[in-house]
Amino acid sequence: MNELKHFLSIRLAGKSVGSGRISVSHLLQLISQFNKTLHRCGMVLMGQSESIRKGPAQKSIKEEIALDLVEITHGSPAAILGFERSSEQKSLAGMDFGLEIIEKSLMGLQLVQQSNDELPAGFDPGVLIAWRDLGTLFEKGVNEISFSLNHRSKPIKSRYDSKGFQRIQERITGPQINIRTIEGLLLMADFKEHGTRCRVHPSIGDPVLCLFNEDRKEEVLDNILHYVKVIGEAKEDSFTGKISSIVLHDIQRLEDREQEGADLLPQGTPLPTSFWQSLSIEELAQIQGVKPIDDITMLFGTWPGEPDDGFEEDIHTLRQQSLARAVKL
Repeated sequence: MNELKHFLSIRLAGKSVGSGRISVSHLLQLISQFNKTLHRCGMVLMGQSESIRKGPAQKSIKEEIALDLVEITHGSPAAILGFERSSEQKSLAGMDFGLEIIEKSLMGLQLVQQSNDELPAGFDPGVLIAWRDLGTLFEKGVNEISFSLNHRSKPIKSRYDSKGFQRIQERITGPQINIRTIEGLLLMADFKEHGTRCRVHPSIGDPVLCLFNEDRKEEVLDNILHYVKVIGEAKEDSFTGKISSIVLHDIQRLEDREQEGADLLPQGTPLPTSFWQSLSIEELAQIQGVKPIDDITMLFGTWPGEPDDGFEEDIHTLRQQSLARAVKL
């Protein structure tokens, strides 16, 4: 198969990819995360200090990087996706910002997998995180993803594999100083009263307090109530050896373990009362094992009771006794 006939070709190989076949979930992840890498790269090139910050999508960037999937074909064996630029794009000669974004994204991807140097043009931590999230396909049966940008006689090529994925993860987490990994349900986050912090509830053991910088806020929000893996620098109790807190370096959603977190709170360790005293009604119900009533007859026989159950007589007697005590005093 000639991979050069389209503006952009992406080739995926691995045991979870067939010859000209790719699962819908893999395809959606690839396209959505690749689009995110391009959008964040465009934000960096436009001078925005933090590409990971959420807000209204830059319409100009969105239009500039728009691509259409026009073909899915086979390699040997592999799935090859062919993309063309959207027909409504109109760029002046020598002023094609969308092309610059795609070029710098692919060239930068090759560089960040190989060196410890400063981040290349168009990259910041948010762009690295987007490439990291795309790279989780390597944990789902994909061995290699190759990109070929074919707008020139000599295409721009970039290869992404599991080793590069690991290298990008290392660049995100930073120096390995007492780095620990915790997996569990991300239950709660606080951005105001107590500062930027969240809580992760492992399947076994106490909840762990995670501290993070403001630029991680949107990542944390995106993963609330999901099962996650957090990586960061741990502070341990000198007597017990338990982790008292983690300074968050990275957070990843573990989609294949979502079910593990579904019933975690009712079965796990009670929540500490020294942090975030006011729990929501939903949390209290989960902790106490209170569930919605599915049989209305369970309420029968309670208030207001039977018409002649003696309730009024008992109240009258209590009142008379109280009045009698008051007279004696």
